[in-house]
Amino acid sequence: MRYVAGGVLVNFLDPATARGHGGARKPGLTLRPYEWEGPYAEFRNRGARHDWRLCAELRAPWMRPEERLILRTSEIVGYEQAYLYDDHFPPYQPEGRGKGYRHIPFEWRETSGDEEFSADCPVPGHGRFWLDLSARSDYLDIGLGIQNGLDRPMGKVDWHFCVVGLESRFSDSERKRTYLFDEGRLRTFNELSGGPKMELFNVDGAGGFVPVGHEMLPVSPATAEAPLVIVESTDRQHVAALAFERAYSIYGDPVGNKCFHADPYFGSLIQAGEERRIKGRLYVMPGTPQDALDRFRSDFRFGAG
Repeated sequence: MRYVAGGVLVNFLDPATARGHGGARKPGLTLRPYEWEGPYAEFRNRGARHDWRLCAELRAPWMRPEERLILRTSEIVGYEQAYLYDDHFPPYQPEGRGKGYRHIPFEWRETSGDEEFSADCPVPGHGRFWLDLSARSDYLDIGLGIQNGLDRPMGKVDWHFCVVGLESRFSDSERKRTYLFDEGRLRTFNELSGGPKMELFNVDGAGGFVPVGHEMLPVSPATAEAPLVIVESTDRQHVAALAFERAYSIYGDPVGNKCFHADPYFGSLIQAGEERRIKGRLYVMPGTPQDALDRFRSDFRFGAG
């Protein structure tokens, strides 16, 4: 399948390419609904619980039995005045845009065994958002969309897509194995921030957009030149890399979730009923950070002119 957005051609493979000639699925990533149990749930139970029903777990065949990446796919989906969805219990910023928020416990619609999930999430009075996830041999295809249900401009949308590394070899407390692309090369968060701290990195093409609720976080003077974040495994043999066609902010929590973000940038929804869609990928593969960057460049036609 070929997808065009913002004048940039992105080549997303047809699902058949992840299968053999006879139609059988090649061994690869498995995708399952996340259940509220294990080290991550125990950590969050100490005071920061959230709705788990739009979370998923992703495993690779080379992972240990107890190992997984947890996808908190819709931590927040909102606009300046309100949330369409906030998974926090209680809602984030209860006296701000969380005031009056009424939570709808959306769930996955499993469409194909351990390979594909989707969710269609109408929010009365605000609009609608939706997700499609498809596990392939060494990457997860991500499709996100949002619709303006207001009778006025919705403005800029923020969607917090969180990949939790706490239960995997991609946990990186020192941020010496977490990379973004800046000044024409891969650079670690630790190098750019001077240590392992929570700091936002703006991404080229998003105009410095910082969503409501993140204004209190420090913003790095460095700007990511690609909508891509890469984490190298503890054994330096594997990488996990999250990329979208467009992103507004790259960041992560080195202390708690050990998470990483490259949050997708939808821009502003102006017209009533207007829809925006965006594609992404989460690569979970053997190789180096440079290998992940090369895959991103090829799949997203990054730097192709």
